[in-house]
Amino acid sequence: MRIVRAAAAVTVLALLGLLVWDVAHSGHGGVAAKVDKGHTVSAPKTTMPFFGSRNGTFDLAAYRGKVVVLNFWASWCVDCKLEAKTLHDAAAKSGSNVVFVGVDGSDLTGAATKYMRRYDVNYSVVRDIGAHVQSTWGVTGFPETFFVDPQGRVIPPHVVGPIGAGDLKAAIQRALTA
Repeated sequence: MRIVRAAAAVTVLALLGLLVWDVAHSGHGGVAAKVDKGHTVSAPKTTMPFFGSRNGTFDLAAYRGKVVVLNFWASWCVDCKLEAKTLHDAAAKSGSNVVFVGVDGSDLTGAATKYMRRYDVNYSVVRDIGAHVQSTWGVTGFPETFFVDPQGRVIPPHVVGPIGAGDLKAAIQRALTA
């Protein structure tokens, strides 16, 4: 009986901790909340280390003049796997004015590497160590996709869930003409 009570107490404390973390991290909603209301907002300062064989640091501000498709994903995410081919194909067809960046926010190195090989990720991938960037952008799950126009503004739509090829193409076109 003591084991059951101890397990129940641990479970309650874990859930309480999760609730406190969620409340502390969801106060402002980040970029996503504003974009979801139809607003165009300046992209926040976003820097992360590149993943894999590419050295250095990704700095979103360095891509002014180009459209940036920022896709948050995780190797264990089923919907991320469903949209992987769409992102691959669009990145392969996009011109020099469009940059795709995958943000891996929750994987160990081996799992992320395996995912990138399996789905032939043909664009830069960065690591959001500690999920600080996810918090700033208001990411609540995977996948989520944002579009940054050439002026460095995040424009609608913010897509939660797998993005279809038509929606991706339309959002990129909208960003190019913003």
